[in-house]
Amino acid sequence: MPKPYIHLSLEERALMQVWLEHGLSLRAIALKLRRAPSTITREFARNTARKPVVSAAPAPGRPPIAGGYRCAHAHYRAQRLACKPRVARKMVAGNTLWERVLESLGGGLSPEQASGILRRMPDPVRICHETIYTALYAMPRGELRAQVLALLPRGHKTRRPRSAGTDRRGLIPGATSIDERPIEVGERLVPGHWEGDLIKGAKNQSQIGTLVERKTLYTVLVQLDNATAEHTAQRFGLVLNRLDAAMRLSMTYDNGKEMAHHKALSDVTGIKVYFAHPYSPWERGINENTNGLLRRVLPKGSDLSIYTQEQLDAIAFHHNAKPRKSLGWKSPAEQFLPEGSFDFQAYWSTIINPVALGT
Repeated sequence: MPKPYIHLSLEERALMQVWLEHGLSLRAIALKLRRAPSTITREFARNTARKPVVSAAPAPGRPPIAGGYRCAHAHYRAQRLACKPRVARKMVAGNTLWERVLESLGGGLSPEQASGILRRMPDPVRICHETIYTALYAMPRGELRAQVLALLPRGHKTRRPRSAGTDRRGLIPGATSIDERPIEVGERLVPGHWEGDLIKGAKNQSQIGTLVERKTLYTVLVQLDNATAEHTAQRFGLVLNRLDAAMRLSMTYDNGKEMAHHKALSDVTGIKVYFAHPYSPWERGINENTNGLLRRVLPKGSDLSIYTQEQLDAIAFHHNAKPRKSLGWKSPAEQFLPEGSFDFQAYWSTIINPVALGT
């Protein structure tokens, strides 16, 4: 690997000043400091007085300083100029783009999704999600900064490793292992293959079913009165049967007992149910990630029984309208629903006002 570049230190600049006073050439100084000759040449040109050149237009680059090369002044000047950005920032607190981005984050979008939406609006604005993160975290500490950072999807917390142990949940009768799942399911070659799970409310006394289509990331939410196997199979069947038969081919589930009546679900919907290995959430990683995103509107510790199926359908629709990086900044609704049934720009224009942004 190439050696990373390190800026000149004050000690190196002091040695450079002494050697210049003793008449050493710039190439000899570079050899003594074990630096590239171009590094020493640029340092000398930037921080040594030169005769002014008469010109109508100012010379490019940093202006020279007077008084010959002085290490203290050169080091201070380099540090001061390093703090000044050479390109004006797009996002500045209070400008139009800043307000639009905060509106997007307040609507449940991540910085990447907000960036993807803004570039697809009638008056497109190209801004990298890293620019958004940089602008937000550059805010001074205080209550306002805390309120803005609270709009971000997730905090960076250290995960505790799951302790090893035996599976005491028992086996589900007639379960088909994920190892027997066809290759087209694992490779996400065609739509119609789902991952399923439950998200629990306060004290595990309420729950909602989550289904995510593996290829398009389309999400369906299922209202549940309880987590019994019979009720779960019935409610999953009602929601899945709203889809075309070609879009309900298989479902991969964990080893939760609520799916003990999977055969009844298969009889009603025609869907084939596969079960992941115990304590292997990565085998259903798409569903696990989606559950984390849904927790922004269905937070842990809340009562999930207050939501009707109609309300869950509305939450799922808004979630499916968000663009995804893995889909080339298309939304799951565009990928899953019949062509022409979802207008991306029309939907988001009702949430983010389309205005010309001077950036």
